[in-house]
Amino acid sequence: MPTLETLRTQIGKIVKDPVYQVPSDLNLRINQLIAKIAAGIRMPDGSVSPPLPDLYSSENISTSTSSSNVEMPATFHKSLVRVADTNGYQINPPDGGDYTSFQLFLNRTTLTRAGTVFMCALKGRNLYYQGIPATPATLTLHFYRKPVDMTSGTDEPDGIPEHLAISLIKHGVCMEIFGEGLEDGEDNKGTGMKYHTAKFYEAMSDLVEFVGYDLEPEYFHTDSGGLDSSDALMVSSWQTAI
Repeated sequence: MPTLETLRTQIGKIVKDPVYQVPSDLNLRINQLIAKIAAGIRMPDGSVSPPLPDLYSSENISTSTSSSNVEMPATFHKSLVRVADTNGYQINPPDGGDYTSFQLFLNRTTLTRAGTVFMCALKGRNLYYQGIPATPATLTLHFYRKPVDMTSGTDEPDGIPEHLAISLIKHGVCMEIFGEGLEDGEDNKGTGMKYHTAKFYEAMSDLVEFVGYDLEPEYFHTDSGGLDSSDALMVSSWQTAI
């Protein structure tokens, strides 16, 4: 796996301007790029790249006895996948939705119901739940965490597949630098940005193919069209993301 120092050297071979070779600035650009890749890159075909498998994580949180929500762990980055109680049983999202279906969650509760936690949904960086237990309950959350920033020259990119690390980071950072207006010659203005943009998305396509999409059935709720408000229509989405 390439180190931070290796990545800075690779970028420095392309970007000759000393203004863009300050180590602390390059560290920031590299770490921000990795965070963007982990969050999902909008691809040229309109799809969003999948989460990075190595960033899959789980942490425990405790519910409040007086509030219907609790802040997510500081490491949470995206995609709450599963919530479980201390026995390992899943606490489901609202019927007909997933953990991001906050409005559907609100339609199912008053946020004041006491008792064992039986339903939850995510809003921003807060997990909302119902009921509200009399004593704090421990919930295990499964999600994709933030990649750990690199600070030392010997640090390695967190979550990025080794065989794609140099291509993704080198071309991604150079794409941004050239895109900010760094000229690459009077007769070739814009060539650098176009080249590194193409190479970055080529590497991203390789990443998408290597990682793949972890698909599962999608649930669509409807309150009309002949279905009762408690009914849900399940449609399997086995097609690849478009």
